[in-house]
Amino acid sequence: MVVMDKRCYCSRGLKNNSQGESNGWRKTFYYPGGGNYRGFWLKSQHHRFGVKETKDNLIYDGQWQRGKRHGWGMMRRRLPNGNMVRIYSGQWLDDMKSGEGKQFYDDGDIYYGYWLNNRRHGLGIHWYNNGNIYVGEWQVDVAHGLGVMFYANGNRYEGCFARGFKNGEGTFYHMHRGQIQKGMWQDDVCKASLVQDEFRSTAQKATPYPIPPVRIDFANEFIKKIFGKYYENSRRPAISSEESKCLKFIRKINK
Repeated sequence: MVVMDKRCYCSRGLKNNSQGESNGWRKTFYYPGGGNYRGFWLKSQHHRFGVKETKDNLIYDGQWQRGKRHGWGMMRRRLPNGNMVRIYSGQWLDDMKSGEGKQFYDDGDIYYGYWLNNRRHGLGIHWYNNGNIYVGEWQVDVAHGLGVMFYANGNRYEGCFARGFKNGEGTFYHMHRGQIQKGMWQDDVCKASLVQDEFRSTAQKATPYPIPPVRIDFANEFIKKIFGKYYENSRRPAISSEESKCLKFIRKINK
């Protein structure tokens, strides 16, 4: 006796024609290779809003445009025990992370900021699992441009980054030594610098005198100093979409 499976299957090779197209809301479709989709369709493509789960237990819940993730959406993973793990929540463009979004990494890192073609690009904050925090500019998925690295031990670096390393002019604050080091950096190595003591009286030998714990007491001035090239125009309408994103991000940090 042959038992028919009553679930709906949608072939990946379904052709768009007037008699075979799927349009509007449809219940769950199960794909022969695994996975399913429930939501809206347009000419047999995911469109407007829907939830898709792949055979690898990845779940996308959000907006679609002609078969591609496009707009706001959340990506999660279903674990063997049934629990859900967040992966990404934010904007998508042409099936890739682009725009504002928040990424949750397997190792515990978290990134919030701007993306372009699945890569961190623009302004963003990255919380590392070792306690370090980077706030600044990104390019092609690495720290690149102006930024600040807050280290878990209290030290802090403010200045230029390139290809993910300290490169160019920057200032390093040594918390436990009570010193401020201003100089030029190349691939995380200081090539030339001037070191000055802060909060110390004259002494014959160096004595530990830590800089106060890291905190932003004057957030407005901090943001203006680090991201001045964007902040100086923050009180007028943006002249480009990229500038608009940067100004919007700065205003959020500034609240």
